[in-house]
Amino acid sequence: MKKKNNTLSSLSLITYIGVHMTVPIVAGLFAGQWIDNKLNTSPIFLFVFIILGVVVSFMNLFKVATKDMPPKKGK
Repeated sequence: MKKKNNTLSSLSLITYIGVHMTVPIVAGLFAGQWIDNKLNTSPIFLFVFIILGVVVSFMNLFKVATKDMPPKKGK
C-alpha cells in the first residue's frame, strides 16, 4: 500500500508541476495575442507576455522545488 501511495504522490507532484509550468505560458500567449490584436502591434506583446509567462513558470518551479527544504542556518 505504501508503494501505491508513493506512486500517487509522485504522479500528483508531476501533474502539479506540469500545470504550473504550462498555464502561465499559455495565458501569456493568449493575453499577448489579444492585446496585439486590439492595438495592431503584431508580435510585440505576444513576445513580452510569453517571456513573462516563462519567468513566472520558473518562479513557480523554484517555489515547488524549495518548499520542503530546511532553511539555511547562519555560519
